[in-house]
Amino acid sequence: MPEYLLSTHPDIDQLRQQSKELLRSFRAGEPDAVAIFASHLPDTDPGAVKLSDAQHVLARTFQAQNWTRVVQACQLTRAIRDDDLARVRSLVTEHPHLLHEAALIRPDSSWGPPMSYAANLGRDRIIEALHEMGAKDLEKALDRAVLQSRIETARLLHRLMGNPRAPAALLVNAAYTLSVEGTAFALENGA
Repeated sequence: MPEYLLSTHPDIDQLRQQSKELLRSFRAGEPDAVAIFASHLPDTDPGAVKLSDAQHVLARTFQAQNWTRVVQACQLTRAIRDDDLARVRSLVTEHPHLLHEAALIRPDSSWGPPMSYAANLGRDRIIEALHEMGAKDLEKALDRAVLQSRIETARLLHRLMGNPRAPAALLVNAAYTLSVEGTAFALENGA
């Protein structure tokens, strides 16, 4: 059964609707929905299935442990996009595990943990706060800032790292040549 990725801007209302649709489809015996349930919540009785079951199954398709983690991902990424520093602080304080987990749940998400997610968007105040709270993904965040041509963000991250020689991997992928500013920054700093 395939696993799915959250969008880079997940919307909890859309995901709630999606879980309702999954529930209806499963109850109706639609093969795709039955297969998804069988993969993530086997032996579920269509007559006894609840919305919380569909939410759990949907969460598992995103490789989340549970629906709560999906909600947290939506809240955190929304707060970062909105540059809502108070909300980011509150979420990470209440759920410290979020600081080191992929913001979009899947560990292979190129957007990375919250600091890296913020670097993609140039949210410098949030980056500084997450660093103070113990975020460790500085190199990944620098990589994302360079790729997105967020040069002021890249400079901030480079300073937070102690101004080392730029990591060799900073220019590994062909996509980086699309960011003239990012390539220039990397070369200026020893990549």
